[in-house]
Amino acid sequence: MKFYLTILFLSFSQLTIGQQVDRGIFDATLGTEKAHTYSMLEGSFEQFLILNYPNEKSISKKIKSYLMDIQDQNFNWTFDSNLSSITLQQLESSGLRKDIMLYKNETYKEKFPFEYYIKEKKTSTEESEEVEINEDFEDIIEIPLISIKEEKRLRKEGIKRQKIRDKFPQPNKDGLFYYALAKANKENEDILAYVSGITRYENRPSPSLIAYGFIENLTEEEFIEWENKLLVIVEIYLSSLIHNDIMKK
Repeated sequence: MKFYLTILFLSFSQLTIGQQVDRGIFDATLGTEKAHTYSMLEGSFEQFLILNYPNEKSISKKIKSYLMDIQDQNFNWTFDSNLSSITLQQLESSGLRKDIMLYKNETYKEKFPFEYYIKEKKTSTEESEEVEINEDFEDIIEIPLISIKEEKRLRKEGIKRQKIRDKFPQPNKDGLFYYALAKANKENEDILAYVSGITRYENRPSPSLIAYGFIENLTEEEFIEWENKLLVIVEIYLSSLIHNDIMKK
């Protein structure tokens, strides 16, 4: 697991240029209504960028400014409440939100053959590196001594944070959305790493990791390629919409 997370980090901090994901296959696998809903989500994201970065002339520059704000922990964005509401309603009515993420009390009955498109590829070199990485972690991790009072405080804070996290949906590792992405993938290692992280380990890249990977390794033109933009839309923008909606209730 530690090795995989390291590979996931390297993948998203060294995004590969020139690889494609077939949008036609992605849309066809989702089906007409859900593909239309995802297109609406893309449009909602562009309107959000226009609203918040009016001085940037192109969508690619707006995305770059958005990602730089994420890196700088500057989250003072304005949301069009009407557009946000319409977008979330469409995600719910189409069922696409459940294909992407589930709340704690929700179930998902559909099953898809991810194994046809996500192959386990681990070489002997990788296996030896995994052992080395694990051993390195074991060497450097030290358990600090803390007082009983501090331990109680940390436990209380941990419980509080968990209660907050439990309010928000988590990635649906069995979801149609990720199956469609895996099926549409044409040798794009970054998308493969992303889908594998969700479906095998229920682990998603953080907004700051995505921002860093994009800014350091992609050109502005590559920001707007649909498969690259998808990571930003689903993992950052959509999560923001849902967070805002929950916090209003």
